[in-house]
Amino acid sequence: MVFNKVFFPNVSPFAATLASFATFGLGFAVRPIGGLVLAHLGDRIGRRPVLILTVVLMGAGTLAIGFLPTYHQIGIWAPVLLVLCRMMQGFGVGAELGGAYVMSTEAAKAEKRGFYGSLPGAGEFIGVVIASGAVAAVSTLPEDDFLGWGWRIPFLASALVVIIALVIRNAAPETEQFEATRDSGKREKLPVLAAIKSRPKAIALLIGSGCATAIASYAIQGYLPSYLTNQLGLSSGTSVLGITIASAISILTIPLAGALSDRVGRKPVMIGGAVAITLFAYPFFWLVDTREPWLIYLAITVAFALMLNSIFAVTGTFYAESLPTEVRYSGLVFVREINGVIFAGTSPFVATLLVDAGGDRPWYLAGYMATAGLASALCVWRLPETAPARTKG
Repeated sequence: MVFNKVFFPNVSPFAATLASFATFGLGFAVRPIGGLVLAHLGDRIGRRPVLILTVVLMGAGTLAIGFLPTYHQIGIWAPVLLVLCRMMQGFGVGAELGGAYVMSTEAAKAEKRGFYGSLPGAGEFIGVVIASGAVAAVSTLPEDDFLGWGWRIPFLASALVVIIALVIRNAAPETEQFEATRDSGKREKLPVLAAIKSRPKAIALLIGSGCATAIASYAIQGYLPSYLTNQLGLSSGTSVLGITIASAISILTIPLAGALSDRVGRKPVMIGGAVAITLFAYPFFWLVDTREPWLIYLAITVAFALMLNSIFAVTGTFYAESLPTEVRYSGLVFVREINGVIFAGTSPFVATLLVDAGGDRPWYLAGYMATAGLASALCVWRLPETAPARTKG
């Protein structure tokens, strides 16, 4: 909506879109580096101090984007600075959600880990709703005002979220599981290598288990606004509102899916969501291509809030329970961020290429999403159940 025009104005619209998505993807490329560095500290010195550091890094990178000069003001240095800000964001994000999963799972009672482990994911969608709502509000400005200064407002306003997060995290205690491990002296010098060496097959399957949420969710969040605007001729606000609605509903459906996994197990919930997205990939685009806003909102909500987020709700707990305490932070972050580099960060870029290869039709992209759902289901099926109630039964 903005970066292709503000930071990459001197190339064709198609090339500018690709450049914008490549910049988006670069943040994912940096995430594993930041994730492994910070998660290593999380397994060595504690979950709490690292989670304070991650929000500072993310906040600084986001706030800085709001102050960036445009290409017309400083030329090539504008996209260079944008890339550096994305790298700062990515470095912090690498250990952010993974650390929140670890901390919430370790703090919960065994029979409630699915529910409490899902809450960081629900919290993420509170952020998505706030961000989407902010973009929807500023996108109502006249186009010249929106491209001139309006797009900066959500980035600058992020400072308020950072302050609130710092207050909350500073007051949070360290988890008892980590303290017990630290006191016993059972800590690895290189936790991520220990996790990979001890569980190579499980690590590979865990990475694959997240490909459906990575590919499909970022195709919807990252690429769909471009598709609706450039291929279907709809306003950019259509996708923003649809994603906002789906995200708001996700705040409720994610904890429900997490609680369900405490009753029936992690695997049935995740496999059910993955199979559902496989079956819904083509109907999703049939609904989108009607150009009817309410059908587009319905498609986004069903795919996002019900199917994809039933997987997303459980992955944090599932990953955490699959790894021992002394390597849990590093192993979980390694799984999430490798998945992010391979699948999530590339998804909008690949989606752009697939739709272009299909003559501006989305059917190759639908096939890609369906295949990802099937791959996730197979990977989860090959892994052991981790829910205490199901493993005891």
